[in-house]
Amino acid sequence: MAIMTLNPRLKDLAKDIFYYSGLSRMLLSFSCYRRHPKFLILTYHKVCPSSRSDGYLGIPEDVFEQHVKFIKDNFKTVSMQDGLKALYEGGSSDIYATINFDDGYMDNYLYAYPVLKKYKVPATVFLTTDFVGKAHIFWWDKVFMIIPSSDTNGIDKIQEAERINFSLRTKSEREIQAVIRKLEERFQPQGKIEPVLMLGWKEIKEMKANGIDFGAHTKTHRNLCMLNDDEALEELIGSKKEIEENIFEEIKGFSYPFGIFDERVKGLVRKAGFEYARSTLKGFNHKNADRFLLTSIGGGALLKTSFLAARISIDSLKPDREIYR
Repeated sequence: MAIMTLNPRLKDLAKDIFYYSGLSRMLLSFSCYRRHPKFLILTYHKVCPSSRSDGYLGIPEDVFEQHVKFIKDNFKTVSMQDGLKALYEGGSSDIYATINFDDGYMDNYLYAYPVLKKYKVPATVFLTTDFVGKAHIFWWDKVFMIIPSSDTNGIDKIQEAERINFSLRTKSEREIQAVIRKLEERFQPQGKIEPVLMLGWKEIKEMKANGIDFGAHTKTHRNLCMLNDDEALEELIGSKKEIEENIFEEIKGFSYPFGIFDERVKGLVRKAGFEYARSTLKGFNHKNADRFLLTSIGGGALLKTSFLAARISIDSLKPDREIYR
């Protein structure tokens, strides 16, 4: 028997109806009738000017502002530390929410930070410390830039970049560079691919003084599962120490590069002195959530507030995950 699947446009229409009819708000209200708090971590990478979309890992500033307003209107917005305190120490049975950024792009300061200040919404930026204050291009950004800059036919370029980048997450640096060379030969991009500016300590300190927290995301954004213990600890401890020495505050939080981890890596994160780690596993965090396996919902790919609302409201009704501290 054939299984009927909805046309993507019909799915989008359904999400719009779900949002504008008030059903999403009703579900969120219903989900609050629980005995225990829940904690939503909404994740992003880049925010770009409203006049354009980055297309990969980026969200326009005006859409980001709509997202921020939505969570401000529907949840108790808190810092990571306050959200975890409510979760584990018996806060009220509300839904708490916070915003995370990974990598530390300068656009977080230029476009996201003003919005967060405007709505007084806390956030945490997880820094890849070897690139702080530098112009840098991550390999996944380079893959994306190579493909869309080419005049090719019959390829959905964004989907192709996502497919390639997903497959490269578990490859060595040598293998990744070999694939990039082949892509350059295949697509022959015109012009030089320029690096992008990352947050500097000046911007980080200003953001810190105005309600933005910081966590570690390793030194060089390597897949920790592919490193031995000493190499992984160097990435972990090195990034933690670098941030602490510059903002004069203990760094308690970590975000797994690529969202990849295993039990060994979780143990090393704990050994490095972190108190929690966020993954890219999807969903809300509940009272039994593993501190080193916090779940999240990616907001960067949801370019309409109705899509975000539908995703969050449906996920809010799912049963507690069987993940324990």
